[in-house]
Amino acid sequence: MSHSAHLTQPGLARITVHAADAETVGAVAYAIAAHLNATGPSEPYRIPGEAGMCVSQYAYAQPPPDGGNQGGGVDR
Repeated sequence: MSHSAHLTQPGLARITVHAADAETVGAVAYAIAAHLNATGPSEPYRIPGEAGMCVSQYAYAQPPPDGGNQGGGVDR
């Protein structure tokens, strides 16, 4: 099934994170999920012909029910 098949709802987006290693893509994806109305990351995968690792996740444009941090910055 294509990743695009999941994108049937307005306001839903797929985010792909690319980095040199699986630890980095996971850390960035979990940081995104902590601050946006987003899923956790997929299992890390490689794209043939490209260096590094990738993960995908899905996010909604509307804020999560608890309000979340929509500014994308770090809470202080």
